[in-house]
Amino acid sequence: MDDFEPMRDFFHPRAAKSLNEGAARVHLINRWQESPRGNFVFPGTDHLDDIEVDGQRVGHVDYGINPLRDRVYINMFEIDISHQRQGIGLSVLWQLWLTHQVPILPLCQYTSSDGFWERARHRFAAAGAQLGKELRGEEQMMMEQQRWQHLVPEPDHLRKIRELKASPEWPAIKARMEAEYGVCPKN
Repeated sequence: MDDFEPMRDFFHPRAAKSLNEGAARVHLINRWQESPRGNFVFPGTDHLDDIEVDGQRVGHVDYGINPLRDRVYINMFEIDISHQRQGIGLSVLWQLWLTHQVPILPLCQYTSSDGFWERARHRFAAAGAQLGKELRGEEQMMMEQQRWQHLVPEPDHLRKIRELKASPEWPAIKARMEAEYGVCPKN
């Protein structure tokens, strides 16, 4: 048994209570929800939510949920300058955690926001929640997407081409096309 486990069990509820109190005053109003083909989380969902405190719009958060529903990705997070450093950002992240109960990862965070994300990671860890490391760059994002590529539906035109090439008529069709138009440089 880890020596710090009883301490962690004592502090997790206290940290969560503090985060719950902050999140109670913040409301997320969904403005847009869609994930077009080619988007990072496709066929998952993208969300653009307005952030309201006491009925006043103070910013917005753009986030996506992958189709496995096991991660929330923060794409853009903006709080009006007059409302920054009041715990609103942390409260928004906590609301997303409470709603989805999965790790939250920022995508390509701005260097100026490094301090915020590091503090948020510590606060989340103290409450027993996960705020993951940022995904930076196309390579890391493509590696992450590989986890759900098996869920991406094949476009109709590509499915029809694949089915045609698998049919017994394909050799005759291909020979006729090559005779009429020449050999395709791709093949």
